[in-house]
Amino acid sequence: MLTKEQKEEILKLRKKGYGYKSIASILKVKRDDVRDLCKKYGLTGYLGYGESLKNDVPKKKEIQKQCLYCGEEINTKMRRGRKSKFCSDKCRRTWWNENQDKKDRRDTAWYSFVCKYCGKDFKAYGNKNRKFCSRKCARDYRYGSYREKTGYETRLEKNSKSNDGAHLDE
Repeated sequence: MLTKEQKEEILKLRKKGYGYKSIASILKVKRDDVRDLCKKYGLTGYLGYGESLKNDVPKKKEIQKQCLYCGEEINTKMRRGRKSKFCSDKCRRTWWNENQDKKDRRDTAWYSFVCKYCGKDFKAYGNKNRKFCSRKCARDYRYGSYREKTGYETRLEKNSKSNDGAHLDE
């Protein structure tokens, strides 16, 4: 737990351009404590040594107290880590499903493929190892009409046919 004097000193050093690690070693506190306090007051990012922050009076960031989806109050006492924007997982999932456009999707994470089953061109986000455009194509390729088109037989099917033929010779 940081004292009031330590907090003031951290903010003063951060405004001067010191990094989290430097401040932590000077004041003999944990780097994470320094980072959390700086984030709380909006003093994040790389400042560079000797570069002062433009506004001298940092303002404490406003903590969201209401759910983005339903507007209910968020129980912050039970939460740990990142501050919640939603009151429940149900609200979070529903909000993201309705606001797909707000997802930060990088252009570099889109991959183009040709489906191994139907030959259709398709794009997938975030998975560079896709082989099929849909679950139906994957299922048909592995179990269904793929066998009919290519005459593919499993090892077990081949063995059962060869064993049936062996009994007929006797």
